[in-house]
Amino acid sequence: MHKLVKNHIFSLIAWILILIISVVALPDVTGLTREHSNISLPSDVQSEVAKSIQNDWGPKQKDTYQIAVVFNKQKGKLTADDKDAINETVSRLKDDQDQYGIKMVLGPDDNIATKKKLQSKDNTTWIMQLNVAKKHGPINDVESQLTKAVKTAGIRTYVTGADVLQNAFSNAIQEGIKKTEVITVIFIFIVLVIVFRSPIVPLISLLTVGVSFITSFAIVTNLVKYQNFPFSNFTQVFMIIVLFGIGTDYNILLYDKFKEDLGKGMGRYEAMNSALKVAGKTILYSGSSILIGFSALSLANFSIYQSAVGVAVGVAVLLIVLLTLNPFFMAVLGEKMFWPVKKFTGEHEDKLWHGISKGTLAHPIIYLIVLAVVVLPFGLMYTGHLNYDDTDEIDNSVPAKAGMLVVEDHFSKGMAEPSTLYIKSDHKLDNEADLRLIDQLTRQLQASDDVAFVTSVTQPYGESIDQLYVKNQLDTVNQGVDQARAGLGKLSSASKKLTAGASKLADGTGQLQSGTGKLADGASQLQSGTGRLQNGASQLQNGTGQLQGGASRLQNGTEQMTSGLNQLNSQLASGSAGIANAQKNTKAALEKSYKANLAKSIGSIPGLTQQQKMAAMQAAGAALEKSWAEASASMPDVSGQMGQLQSGVGRLATASGQLNNGAATLNGGIGQLNSSAGQLSSGIGQVNSSTGQLSSGIGQLNSSVGQLNSGAGKLAASTPKITAGVDQVNNGLGQGAAYLNGLASSSAADTFYIPQEFIKNDTFQTSIKNYLSPDKKSAMLMIVFKSNPSSLKATKKAQDLSLMAKKSFAGTRLKKATVAMGGESSNIADIKDIANRDFIRTAAIMLIGIGIALIFVTRSLLQPVYILGTLLIAYFCSLSITEWVVKATLGKTMLTWNTPFFGFIMLIALGVDYSIFLMTRYRELENGSPSQRMLKACGIIGTVVVSAAIILGGTFAALIPSGIPTLIEVALAVIIGLLILVFIMPITLSAAVKLTYEGVHWRKNKRAKN
Repeated sequence: MHKLVKNHIFSLIAWILILIISVVALPDVTGLTREHSNISLPSDVQSEVAKSIQNDWGPKQKDTYQIAVVFNKQKGKLTADDKDAINETVSRLKDDQDQYGIKMVLGPDDNIATKKKLQSKDNTTWIMQLNVAKKHGPINDVESQLTKAVKTAGIRTYVTGADVLQNAFSNAIQEGIKKTEVITVIFIFIVLVIVFRSPIVPLISLLTVGVSFITSFAIVTNLVKYQNFPFSNFTQVFMIIVLFGIGTDYNILLYDKFKEDLGKGMGRYEAMNSALKVAGKTILYSGSSILIGFSALSLANFSIYQSAVGVAVGVAVLLIVLLTLNPFFMAVLGEKMFWPVKKFTGEHEDKLWHGISKGTLAHPIIYLIVLAVVVLPFGLMYTGHLNYDDTDEIDNSVPAKAGMLVVEDHFSKGMAEPSTLYIKSDHKLDNEADLRLIDQLTRQLQASDDVAFVTSVTQPYGESIDQLYVKNQLDTVNQGVDQARAGLGKLSSASKKLTAGASKLADGTGQLQSGTGKLADGASQLQSGTGRLQNGASQLQNGTGQLQGGASRLQNGTEQMTSGLNQLNSQLASGSAGIANAQKNTKAALEKSYKANLAKSIGSIPGLTQQQKMAAMQAAGAALEKSWAEASASMPDVSGQMGQLQSGVGRLATASGQLNNGAATLNGGIGQLNSSAGQLSSGIGQVNSSTGQLSSGIGQLNSSVGQLNSGAGKLAASTPKITAGVDQVNNGLGQGAAYLNGLASSSAADTFYIPQEFIKNDTFQTSIKNYLSPDKKSAMLMIVFKSNPSSLKATKKAQDLSLMAKKSFAGTRLKKATVAMGGESSNIADIKDIANRDFIRTAAIMLIGIGIALIFVTRSLLQPVYILGTLLIAYFCSLSITEWVVKATLGKTMLTWNTPFFGFIMLIALGVDYSIFLMTRYRELENGSPSQRMLKACGIIGTVVVSAAIILGGTFAALIPSGIPTLIEVALAVIIGLLILVFIMPITLSAAVKLTYEGVHWRKNKRAKN
């Protein structure tokens, strides 16, 4: 056995062992893909800061999947029975939270807020929101478990949400990869059979590339599992496409050279060595360029861009496998590799490339001008608008996507994936000042375009609470002020009436005082008369008993007078008549009693004749009548005056009491007179004493009336001041009410104010629990957009609203607070920003790396520029054409956001292969001018390039049946780019060589030195 065969047998055995180990060591790829499917961003970008705040929120938010369960009545509205069934499902999940790993449940019928926001207005759809702990299991298992748990009779149910949709995307890619693998293998086998007309070569090629893929993929996945190597949904599919594509191209190059050398009569070992030396060098050059290009992606900041670095690992393994495992089959099989072909021919020129190169070398400038005219419009066609909505990658029939579409149909489009604005402060936020700032921001956000509604701690229903605004509070105050003013108006009116009544009372009491004065004078005259009678007291001693009776009757009269005075106290309206009656009764009683007693007394005096007795009686009666007439005449017409006192009835109560006391005193004096009359044995002097007491009583009455008059005067004097004070207060309140009304109608009335006692209210405490963190130092505002959260409009709006919030807090208590927007819109905005910046950065690194490699390969500084320029022309034209094709065939107005990047790295990294194939062959040719060598190189390598382009394009075409828009668009971009390269590469490189090394000779072509 040949020594080389033995060496290569060892290589075969080594690769078999490596393959077995790789298969055994291959981790759970599906689980690994799901685990790393989410795009990771730098920790300082806004959406990541928001996630950090959310994770610090508490156990109900930290490390949870945010899931939405959709209940939908397909036909008609939800009935009462339907709603009961949904609530029963919600209750069952609440009761079994531990079983499903649920940390928080928000049912559509839990409270006013959920009824307003989680129940559609058309009464067909309800939404339940769940937070499920990630440690409960992979999202795929959580989704499956919940899908079974939420089934409700008569209702369509869907489990959706950002995490569930991302899982659906990962599942769709995994299904697409399975299709791609099968189609790729079948396609490559068919193409290789056509190219080599042998079934053995395709099998060997697929085997070597398959070993490369399995080995490299095992290495990458284990690095991901144990070293957190960059990985994404696209890593596996791109490793498959690139390795099978360029691996097949390299094998064609190697096998074609081996076949060529066999056709020259070389033995298998010699032909193998020659193929490894010539084609192997080209493969190393090309592979190294690709390796450098994909390795440059490790310097990217964006995780999804970094994930393509796994292709570099695959290329490195591929180069080793192809250059160590292929020689075994060459050495062992030799010519049998190409069975049933027996005749091996040498190199033959490709007519397409030969013709293009020949025409370009003859007229380089004209060809370049024509090329520019053709490609320039395509470059200008590209709009640059990209679609960042990953849900477009999922088929509408997938339950998670279908649930999202139901939400968009019956709620606003942003309801399925709301944005959340987080505010993190260094102090607690459950106070009036900070809540006012949060409410102010809430209202600013609500007033923004494209915002459906905003909920926050001060507006948990997405609507302002009227009682917490100055306008509503001022309305309440103004109502109280109006009522107070109305009461003061009535008080002022009553005070004015009281003033008038008090004046009348003062006038009446003045007249009453004058009358009692006259009564006192009459009493004095009466006392004087009784004094004159005292001389006959000794004569009256015998008639004291009879006089006693008269005194009793006099006392009865005085009691009647007292009664009259008491009636004056209780019935001032009829007081005038009472006083008149009392006066009349008193006079009659006194007259009757006095005359009778006097008659008896005179009659009992001895020595008087009858005529003298009559004369004495008449004289005494006349004197008594005169005294009484004078006393009576001195009294005013009280009844007339009392009419004036009717308005001050209430105020006479005290004066009436004093009058009563005076009457009592008068009665007491009369009683004493009666007592004195009863004791006539002591003399008529007792009568004089009693009359004196009567005069004293009338004096007390006069004093009481004087006090009443003084009080009435003071009342009359003070009531205008009271009225003026009331009016002044009322006017002040009127001015205050005018100010408050003006304030209520001003913009200042929209100011938020929450009393401390309301903060402690149970209802508001529920809002605090929902929208403030457990330590009260962080707040969140949920923002629902009208448009699709993944749209350009919503993503830009998310950034604008975040900036608005930061400006809103400038110069306030929250000026140092961390403000970050979370949610799908903010995440996409950050992805867009990072992706754009990292694309330019990574592309520059990649071009520089490949350029340096090309300098070494071509040993020229200008040729790498020509090559990279050709690749960039092909890229921009392919991107523009791809956009047009996607719009025409798929009905999409924008390319997916990662199509330009993946299209770039694939086309540049893989397209450089063909340039290296051509320039390597150009350098191998030593005879002839640069133009002649380039023409021959194009003719020879054209066949290889066209075949390789067909194979690589076909490999990428295997992505189209996957149904994933990104993969379809990347495939189209690469296929179109390869097609463009096939036609423009012989033009640009031939013209570059001609113009660089030979220049332009308008009259006669001269041979230029190399």
